Amino acid sequence: MKKMNTILTTGIAITFAISTACTSGTTTNNASEHESHEQESTAPETGNPQFKDEKSKAVYQHYIHLKTALVNSDAKEAQAGAAALKTALSNAGNKKGADLAAKIATSEDIKTQRNGFDALTSEVEGFIKTAGLKSGKIYKQYCPMAKDGNGAYWLASESDIKNPYYGDEMLSCGEVKEEIK
Repeated sequence: MKKMNTILTTGIAITFAISTACTSGTTTNNASEHESHEQESTAPETGNPQFKDEKSKAVYQHYIHLKTALVNSDAKEAQAGAAALKTALSNAGNKKGADLAAKIATSEDIKTQRNGFDALTSEVEGFIKTAGLKSGKIYKQYCPMAKDGNGAYWLASESDIKNPYYGDEMLSCGEVKEEIK
């Protein structure tokens, strides 16, 4: 019985630690927590990023498609977004990014897709920073709990947190770390 109480107490402490870590510095969204990639990438807000060329625009739009599918825990849609992103990155001459997107596109498992998303995010971020924005900004966001507590980043068109690494489990876990302009 003592062992059972110790396990229960430990479980409660871990749950509290995770929920506390993921609520500090977060931003919540009063609107619908699930947006389609079309709504996010074409919303007529002033801050939406505008790109200097069509290839950069395509890369970012397909990245957002993939990110939104991961937020929604939709593995099939994540495959479609990753496949489109692979093509866009190939067309833009980014072989490493295209290879990373291809790995996500061939996986049917949401956890595997999420595991590969941080490396892909890093590659897309570098591509976007090199290509440059014409106007607007992109928010680089971070969840300290992603990747088994090692943390991971993602890019978004809005400052509201919608965590692609956990979806509904911890949708608002994270914070804005940088604004790319």
